Amino acid sequence: MASIVLVGADTALLEGIAQALAAAGHHVLTAASIAEASFTAAAAPPLLAVVDRTLLVNAADVRGLGLAPGGALVAFGDPATPLTGPVRRGVLAELRLPLERSRLTALVMHVEARAARTGRGSTTTPPESRPAP
Repeated sequence: MASIVLVGADTALLEGIAQALAAAGHHVLTAASIAEASFTAAAAPPLLAVVDRTLLVNAADVRGLGLAPGGALVAFGDPATPLTGPVRRGVLAELRLPLERSRLTALVMHVEARAARTGRGSTTTPPESRPAP
C-alpha cells in the first residue's frame, strides 16, 4: 500500500483519481498547492507525488515535496505547458488525467515494487532490535 499525494486545483479531478487509487488499496492525500503538500508530507513522506503541471511551472525545485526514499514525481495536465530543466529531470512520467488513470495505477505499482526491491520500501524493525515485552 503506497502513500500518494495528489496536488492540484481541480478538486473534482483529484477526488476521482483519489477514489480510484484508494480502491486499489493505496493511501491517498490531496493538496491544493505544493506548499500544502510539503506540509502534509512532513509527517509521513509519500512514495509518489502527482502534481499539476501548472503548479510545477512556478516551482524552482521539487525537493520540497519531501518524498519517501525511492519515491517519484508524476506530472499531469496540458503537455503544452513547459517545465523547467530541473523539474523536468525530476519527473518520472507525464500523464493526461483522467484519461490515463490505469497508467497512473501501473506507475504506482511500479514505483512501489522498485522501492521494495532496492530496500527503500516500508521498513520493519528486525526482531533482534525490538524491545523485550
